Amino acid sequence: MVCTTLLAKNNSSLIDIDETKRRWSSHTDEQIQDRIGRINIPFDTRYTSTVKKSIKSYVTNGYKGTEKILGRSLLYFPIFEHYLEAYNVPTELKYLSMIESRLRPSAESAVGASGLWQFMPSTARLYGLHINQYIDERHDPYKSSEAAAKMLASLYDQYGDWSLVLAAYNCGPGRVNKAIRLAGCKDYWDLSRFLPKETQNYVPRFIAASYVGEYYKFHELTPKASTYQFDDIRAFRVYNYMSFDDIAFAIGMEPWDLEVLNPGYIAGVVPRSKKGNVVVIPANATELFQVYLQKKEKNHAPLVTVKGAFRSEHIVRPGDSLESLADLSNCAVKDIMIWNNLKITNLLPNQILTLHLPKSTVFYRP
Repeated sequence: MVCTTLLAKNNSSLIDIDETKRRWSSHTDEQIQDRIGRINIPFDTRYTSTVKKSIKSYVTNGYKGTEKILGRSLLYFPIFEHYLEAYNVPTELKYLSMIESRLRPSAESAVGASGLWQFMPSTARLYGLHINQYIDERHDPYKSSEAAAKMLASLYDQYGDWSLVLAAYNCGPGRVNKAIRLAGCKDYWDLSRFLPKETQNYVPRFIAASYVGEYYKFHELTPKASTYQFDDIRAFRVYNYMSFDDIAFAIGMEPWDLEVLNPGYIAGVVPRSKKGNVVVIPANATELFQVYLQKKEKNHAPLVTVKGAFRSEHIVRPGDSLESLADLSNCAVKDIMIWNNLKITNLLPNQILTLHLPKSTVFYRP
């Protein structure tokens, strides 16, 4: 009986090994190189030995971790895309977070970088993120993604080349500027030998992450879905102090589950903020949380009616702006801000807005 069990386990192991090998061996270098060329990466790509090694790691021995990353992407990529698009950064740069943090919002490095985008404390503060005894906004998927988009846009203003932007994001502008001087050019592939070893591998690793994100199905990988996906959550901007215990009790969930959706709060409370803090809840708890907010927020959005229009709730999708929604509603931006008690113009992906739409309005989502 024991021998039979051991034999079954060994056979299972052999099958796993064969499947892992097939994920890679059934694809030629020419096929992979052709696929890379089809990805809309905004700079000159090459299928180097480092790119090949990194892709192979994703789809063979590391495939279980890759499937978890792909699962987390279902929650975070729409948020990334919203902010990257808002700051005119190519949305393909969402794959940067795959190599920075493996899409884990509480990831920390040995040198003190933290969050989905691995900000150092000084850089985080430079781009408007707060770190104190209550919050570490490097862990906040919304605020950290906006900060990353700002930083990437700023680096592009400096270099005008996205491959150099990635290099500077990794090792800093000073080292990239030194490499440019030593190489006498601004071509990443020519100057990369003057960059630190880690940065020499950084752009190839980004190419590999982009490949896996686009072509994982070709290698028989399946995203391992997390508890929540993007459409399963709603985001609210709140201004007053509130505790996770109170929120959890009001919407019928456990405080630690709330912490999973709101990793930027490190003391179990949402502090008061004039500009507003982001609170993310499960979509199915929306009505309960709105009731809680009406009691908690003294200046909650007034209930108004607009003649000749119907009142509607709109869920903000990646790429939406107050300007585009105002055009659709045939109203002014300030009207939407009044209807929703908005104090700033920045919208949150999956934020719920009240709109008063002309009766002939039809939303179309491709």
